[in-house]
Amino acid sequence: MKPFALLFAVLFSFAGIANAQENTGIKKETVTKKVTTRGTTVETKVINEIDEEKSVLVVEDNDKEEQNSTMVTKKQDKVEVVTDVVDIDAKNSALQAEIAAKKKAELEASIAAEKAKAEKERMILEQNKAKMQKELEARRAALESRPKGMSKLSKKDN
Repeated sequence: MKPFALLFAVLFSFAGIANAQENTGIKKETVTKKVTTRGTTVETKVINEIDEEKSVLVVEDNDKEEQNSTMVTKKQDKVEVVTDVVDIDAKNSALQAEIAAKKKAELEASIAAEKAKAEKERMILEQNKAKMQKELEARRAALESRPKGMSKLSKKDN
């Protein structure tokens, strides 16, 4: 049994030497971004942008003393969304509702003021129209009245 185990140990040690040699290096750069958007809701996203560069130095599998080596580089870019949270901002919602109510009240007040102004202008126009109508009637009466000896004007349709 001992010689058999020794034989396996020797074979496995040479099997490792027979394979090509590789030297692996990993360069990993992670950028974490936290984006917060405020409104009636608060949206918070945490994003990891990972730039990973794997370099493998491969040496040819031969028995030469000076062996050729090649550098194989693989570049990988990943974007991971770690958290995506949406919360309701009660304070901001209340503030926006208050602003909307204030704008609505101002708009209604403005509409009421415009209606009052239009009514006042309409009343002034009606008064002017009535005044002009009275003046017209007075002029017509003055033109239609004739001295005693003259005959009255007749209205003829053409």
